[in-house]
Amino acid sequence: MASSRKSPSSRAGSPRGPGRPAGRTTADGVIADRETLLTAAERLIRRQGPDVSLEAIAAAAGVTKPILYRGVGGRGALIDALADRLNKRITEYVAERIAGVTDPHDALERLVGGYLAYAARERHLYLYVTAAARDDRVQSSLLLADRAARELAQAIAAHRSAHGADPAAAMIWAYGLVGALHFVTLWWLRDRPMDIEQATEQITALFWAGLSLPPLSRTRKTR
Repeated sequence: MASSRKSPSSRAGSPRGPGRPAGRTTADGVIADRETLLTAAERLIRRQGPDVSLEAIAAAAGVTKPILYRGVGGRGALIDALADRLNKRITEYVAERIAGVTDPHDALERLVGGYLAYAARERHLYLYVTAAARDDRVQSSLLLADRAARELAQAIAAHRSAHGADPAAAMIWAYGLVGALHFVTLWWLRDRPMDIEQATEQITALFWAGLSLPPLSRTRKTR
């Protein structure tokens, strides 16, 4: 006799499989697909702040919590999805600001200023995807860093090669810059100790000082 127990993939906390219906909203019966649910979550977070619950997000989307789980997944999956959407928008916004800029220092300053400006515009959403609690702390910390660092590393590798430095170190520099920018952004969003122009100028000066330094040469001493 076949077992009546549900398989792990059919439980409420699992993302919706390709053949499973997304579910309908309680308001008008319209199908609530993944993108609709994510957009509703963003809208509520922008309005109420980064501490909203999954229950509140489901209600704002006009669905039950199981339908939210089925369409998107649990809290961790929701954070991942919203982080990916936010990261794409930040990347596109910054790319527009530096398009056609040939001076490296100017490009760096525009990148920093654009990142700060977009984080300020999407303050609640930025804090939700970076500060929301989830089981995988490492993954949570790297949500916004991974994509940004990979793209930044290409420009850094070209810059280092042009100045006689080892391009293989580009990924280290990229994660270092993105990590520093991220934590400075969190501090700036929380305390607002200076205006965005001053913050941009100081962060750019810090990064430029590092990027413009010649490669370190260390002579190994033998005893």
